[in-house]
Amino acid sequence: MVEPSHSKTKISKGLAWIGLASTLVGLLDLAAQVIILHLFITAEDYGIAAIAVTLFPLLDQATDLGLSSAVIQRDDHSPEKIDTVFWMNVIMSGFLFAVLAVTAPIYARWQGYPVVGSMLIVYGGKLVFQNSYFIPAAMMRRELRFKELSVIRVIANVAEFAGKVGFAAIGWRVWCFVLGALLRVLITGIGVQICHPWRPGLHFRPREARAYARFGISTSASQIIYQLYTNADYPVVSKLFGATALGLYRASYELILELVKTIGTVFVEMGFPTFARLRTKRAQLVEQFIAFTRQCLVAVVPFVLVNLIAAESTLSVAWGPEYSAAATAARILCIVGLLRAMSQIIPPLLDGIGYPGLTLVYHLVAAVVLPTLFTVCGQVLGPKLGYVSVAVAWAVGYPIAFAVLAGLALRRIGLSSIAYVRRIVGIPLCAAMAAPAGWLANYLTPGWASTPRLALVGAVTLVTLFTLLSYFQGISPRRIVRAIRGKTDSLAEPFDTPRGGD
Repeated sequence: MVEPSHSKTKISKGLAWIGLASTLVGLLDLAAQVIILHLFITAEDYGIAAIAVTLFPLLDQATDLGLSSAVIQRDDHSPEKIDTVFWMNVIMSGFLFAVLAVTAPIYARWQGYPVVGSMLIVYGGKLVFQNSYFIPAAMMRRELRFKELSVIRVIANVAEFAGKVGFAAIGWRVWCFVLGALLRVLITGIGVQICHPWRPGLHFRPREARAYARFGISTSASQIIYQLYTNADYPVVSKLFGATALGLYRASYELILELVKTIGTVFVEMGFPTFARLRTKRAQLVEQFIAFTRQCLVAVVPFVLVNLIAAESTLSVAWGPEYSAAATAARILCIVGLLRAMSQIIPPLLDGIGYPGLTLVYHLVAAVVLPTLFTVCGQVLGPKLGYVSVAVAWAVGYPIAFAVLAGLALRRIGLSSIAYVRRIVGIPLCAAMAAPAGWLANYLTPGWASTPRLALVGAVTLVTLFTLLSYFQGISPRRIVRAIRGKTDSLAEPFDTPRGGD
């Protein structure tokens, strides 16, 4: 059975809106970081803030418990069940706030920076407030109302941008990252309630919402473990090498892996509801999975390739000249970035077809392999490589976790690994062929200032890359722009037709 054309168009337009919003949000976050790091805080301040800020996503996941995902995935809603899910979240967020009030100061003393405890407690108040919008926001995602959600997200992140820069400018240096986030959730709550007004009823029937809780806990457990192992490197760097080293390491991590994650968010947000709708149509499910993977690579590969070639220039331009020292770590993380981009699409696939437990297996493997390697590499290689040893741990350990995740997913949807690689490998191969042109431009401009050097290297690299993509893969900027403008539904289909076959 063929998916109706209006559904394809809705998916395509939804993906375009999420892509636009994610791009704008990414640019706002990048601009805030550039301004703050260039003008207001030091690498040490940045490292101290990282000790608290990197725990925020973990706290968000622990509060939600995957219940919002259950609201999207399940079809048996009733007012009583939805109200029960809401009150479950209220209870969890209140409990977590109480735990933070006790444990955050202890953690802060262990790290040696008392301000970290206060930052975590204040962020706990944000966890309680976000209950005001998580149910209606989940309902809007289920209804594929991504245009409205994207507009809300952009407005909220404009507020966060203003808050971060403003608070940093008046001297609240490490606090700007917390207070900006509070402004974002405040605007998000207001916007979601305007677009989808919702008030909870006084129903609390855990038995009726048992299936929601089971699905949510399975999904949430995966995400909590994910946040644990992806942020386990920060305390290792802080304890072994100090706050300044953590600031430099975080600069390389955020330039590569965090921006890759931001790009991949487009496909994560669109992927789960899309895969959930296609879960009974296996052929279309496979094609959509391949499409999202290729589209994610098209978005990520140019960014990773430029950073791999010109890491010193990108770090200097983005965060300031002192951060160019983190170029080696950034180049190592570029290798990890490609796998991280592809891996982001697979958990929504498994969750959407009803197998969140398989995602949990992958996260458990990663949670064992990566923190172990962070510690071992930090201790063994640290005396010679410093914090770069933790980046090496990423490059060694993450391919193992990705192989487990890809194997679980491909087996479940009936796609062979050979067919999967064949459908996507052309894009990174084009990047490999384009790299020498970029390296040559970088080699010939050693005395240039960072900004013009980065501009030249980026231009040469991207022109070469997209020329190769257009010729060998049928992927041209014009085709991408047409999809974003909604004139074609190609964003919902794989880019599989090379120019020679048109």
